[in-house]
Amino acid sequence: MKHICPNCGQKTFSPLLKARCGGMSSTGKRCPECGTRCVNGKVSLAVHSVFSLIGFAAVIYNYFTFLSPKVFLLGGVLPFVLSLVLPFIYDMFFGKLIEAIKRE
Repeated sequence: MKHICPNCGQKTFSPLLKARCGGMSSTGKRCPECGTRCVNGKVSLAVHSVFSLIGFAAVIYNYFTFLSPKVFLLGGVLPFVLSLVLPFIYDMFFGKLIEAIKRE
């Protein structure tokens, strides 16, 4: 399953390469076919922001309502780890690539 380059229209980005392209503030990764740098789009930025806020809120909530180590692990650490993993999976399979604005 390859993803389409926004410049040349060829299916050249593997899911792992697409996820490693980075966000709008990064320089991105080059397309193997045309050499244009591509990044994940604005929706990816919103997904990363929402999941980061959810993970942060879960950790803060569990810090102040600490009941037991098991509850802290399930209610604080697990959402934090998911807030890092789920946006990466979104970038791999669902997000849209755009040409990078930032140049080297």
